[in-house]
Amino acid sequence: MSGPLASIQSKEKMKTKTLMRIAAIVSMIIVGIGLLPTAGHALPRAQIEELNELQAAFHRAGTVKDPVNGDAAEVITQRIKDMLALWTSNGSLNFAAGTPRDGTYAGNGDPDDATTCPTPSADPSNRGTLCTFFKYVAGSFQPANKFVSLAPSYLTSFTVKGNSATVSFQCHFFNVAEDPMTMLPMWTAATHLAFQGTAKRVKGHWLFTHADVPVAGVPVP
Repeated sequence: MSGPLASIQSKEKMKTKTLMRIAAIVSMIIVGIGLLPTAGHALPRAQIEELNELQAAFHRAGTVKDPVNGDAAEVITQRIKDMLALWTSNGSLNFAAGTPRDGTYAGNGDPDDATTCPTPSADPSNRGTLCTFFKYVAGSFQPANKFVSLAPSYLTSFTVKGNSATVSFQCHFFNVAEDPMTMLPMWTAATHLAFQGTAKRVKGHWLFTHADVPVAGVPVP
């Protein structure tokens, strides 16, 4: 076919191909924009990474800084504050490790303020605040102990749903005080606990909201 009609048809085909290319490019741009993180809403993978950093901070706060001499009182107080900063103001913890101080600890608290960080009460349903637990109950914050907290990564998991998440990991505490015979850390097993809880995204940051803390068994994959 030749002549004016063929020329018109050729131009129409070129126009159609051009429009199709433009449509494809626009679709790719729209999809790409949809995959970009928006302010205050991280991608699921990024949220998992943030939750992993949260649990890492938990173990870091629960680990002695000076394994040779033990931590000074002010260092322990700062570690407790670092731990409490990982929780919401109304966070709670149910300790179920088979000890006389098992029970519920609720509310945050300040280790420098006895009104928000009282000694444990005799009521298992209200032992005190989270500060009470970490200052008076948790072994890793007691001055005489030189504990490190280790967590098997294959038993660490997070499930994100919107601004809430479930959190599961284990804390295996070991005494790293020096053996007087070898002058090396003893690495004696101290306590093995599980953390089965929840977290919430508050102002762009993940914080723990609740935890059930029972005894953990041997960390088998």
